[in-house]
Amino acid sequence: MPRVIVIGGANVDIKGRASGPCLPRTSNPGSVTLSAGGVGRNIAENLARLGHDVSLVTALGDDANAALVRSACARAGVDLSLSWVSGQPTGTYLAVLDETGEMVTAVSDMRAMDGLDPAHLETLSGQLARADMLVADCNLPAICLAWLMSFAGRHGLRLLIEPVSVVKAGKLLGLTRAAPVFAITPNVQQLDALAGGDIARLHALGFANVVLHRGREGAVASDGHQAVAVTPVQSPEIADVTGAGDAAVAGLVCGLLEGLPLAEAARLGQCAAAIKLGSRESVATDLSRERLFRLAQTN
Repeated sequence: MPRVIVIGGANVDIKGRASGPCLPRTSNPGSVTLSAGGVGRNIAENLARLGHDVSLVTALGDDANAALVRSACARAGVDLSLSWVSGQPTGTYLAVLDETGEMVTAVSDMRAMDGLDPAHLETLSGQLARADMLVADCNLPAICLAWLMSFAGRHGLRLLIEPVSVVKAGKLLGLTRAAPVFAITPNVQQLDALAGGDIARLHALGFANVVLHRGREGAVASDGHQAVAVTPVQSPEIADVTGAGDAAVAGLVCGLLEGLPLAEAARLGQCAAAIKLGSRESVATDLSRERLFRLAQTN
């Protein structure tokens, strides 16, 4: 199988789900779960469950949360040998969900990622250059995103960037590109922040392919010449929205590695997101290559 290297965040997800209407500024009865998460880590685990050879470049502290993340990656088949130990605590993502599984609010502590610099990435140049695709998330410092864009351009590598959030997407603004970045996967809010909601403007900023994730409305796949609406795949039950976007990115990457056209690959992403929405975990443990392609064939 093709090899993918994901460079991005790993953390522990702490999710509180209200059992009834979620009232602000007071305690709400419900349940609290603890699991491995992080945008980059989730994408990597999804790809591993889809049968790909995946390495994750991330930062973990020397603490109990790091042990939880390492254990989860080992079980899923995600290689962590390229990662490093940070002096900061392992990242934490704290989310509050309403009774339907939709996010009310969240706080992300990713200080561990701040210690990454291009010098560390440079030591991994040989491994990065041999990858079939690189995936980076915007938990990385801006200087590292710039290095990766330059590196991918010099070596003719496909680099996909996941913006993560409105605030973190802003790191991409003002960065110079020697060559177009292969792909970016914003949601509607991130597209607004980056390009005033205009996909054409995002292409002009130096992104060859754009897959706009629109939640319940599916996606739009644009290669700069044609924009194709990708219909959503309905999940019978929404258990938890956390990680659905990460699953969509992994499904997209899986399709691209299969040689599918952009819109068809994005359709696989929608299928992966639908599978995830039915799970209360940040990554659906019952995701598999067989299940993904079977769902794509029947929807």
